[in-house]
Amino acid sequence: MSNTLLKVSNLTKKFASLKAIDNLSFEVYEGEVLGIIGQNGAGKSTLFRSIMNYFTDYTGEILFKDKPVKKIKLEQIVFLPEERSLDEKSTIKDQIKFFGKLNKKKVSDQKIEQMLEYFEVKGKPTDKIKSLSKGNMQKVQLICALIYEPEFVILDEPFSGLDPYNINLLQNIILDYKNKGKTIIFSSHNMENVEKVSDRLLMLKDGKKELYGTIKEIRDEFERLEIIVETDFDLSFLNEINYVESVTKDTYWHIKITDEKYGEEIANKIHDVCGYVKLFSQLPPTLNEIFNMRVKS
Repeated sequence: MSNTLLKVSNLTKKFASLKAIDNLSFEVYEGEVLGIIGQNGAGKSTLFRSIMNYFTDYTGEILFKDKPVKKIKLEQIVFLPEERSLDEKSTIKDQIKFFGKLNKKKVSDQKIEQMLEYFEVKGKPTDKIKSLSKGNMQKVQLICALIYEPEFVILDEPFSGLDPYNINLLQNIILDYKNKGKTIIFSSHNMENVEKVSDRLLMLKDGKKELYGTIKEIRDEFERLEIIVETDFDLSFLNEINYVESVTKDTYWHIKITDEKYGEEIANKIHDVCGYVKLFSQLPPTLNEIFNMRVKS
């Protein structure tokens, strides 16, 4: 197992009588991507701001490389907040250099051009920020955050405002940074983003840890109640079985059962009637389904 880079222990942060974070503990390992999900108000942004010392009046402990985060130089960590903060009157180049200087790094024009190409920003280094589309502003802000190659990256809703092409581009960039040995935690409301790039997942609900583990570990906590079958035979006869909740068809047949233990019986019944089928898969719920189940519980 990789070394622990960040360790959060029994963290509680209050605003008056409201517990925004409630006795939260988890770890982030070196070189991993941790996706954090939760409804608005679940505590994600408060958590990030506590890690970055924006909030220091919490109880519990946050350690970075075994040292209290309150005592480390934050140049080692980059934080991209959900609220964007670019100076629209500045040029792209000047804005990136400004953020590099804040973090004690001199950024060359060549490096800026490389990053603009890497992020596929539609604009020249001398263009004003205000001339950019919302999506390209978002990408420039990400460049400002990543230009000095920090070892630990915190991204609060980085996919917000991006179209599907640029979401895929950013997903690949996150994976590239992971492959370079960087450690990343990010929040997102889109479960596809989380599932594609995350090694592990943390779900917050009312400031508490609701789910925590690898995507597979979390999905395996839930029963496999949906069966997908590809066959030319009509499977609507399965509706007559008392432990079958529904049978529907689009490209595939979808069979919902009341308990995963009935999966083998369904497989045998289909084999008795149809013989060979091209596809039979008994699936755990998707992350979207898990998220909705836990939000409602």
